Amino acid sequence: MIRRTLTEMGCPPHILDDLMENCHERRWPPGLCSLETRQNNRRQYENYLCKRVPGKQAVLVLACDNTQMGEDMMVEPGLVMIFAHGIE
Repeated sequence: MIRRTLTEMGCPPHILDDLMENCHERRWPPGLCSLETRQNNRRQYENYLCKRVPGKQAVLVLACDNTQMGEDMMVEPGLVMIFAHGIE
C-alpha cells in the first residue's frame, strides 16, 4: 500500500525499492537503530524535513531534503517511517 502511494506521489522508480527496504528499523541509520538510541536522539527529530504519505500513518524522509542531519541520523536515499499510532 505504501509503495503504491509513493508511486502516486511521483517517487522515482529507481529509488522506490531502496525506500521500501529502509522502512524497517534494521535498515535505519545508527542514530535511529534501537529504541534506546531513538529516545536519546529524540530532540534531533525536530530537524527532519518530512513529507506525509497521504492516507497512511507514515512519513517520507529523503536524504536530499535532510542534508543538515548528521550521518548517524540519515541513510541514502532516505527512509519511510511507519507509525503504529497516528501522526500529527
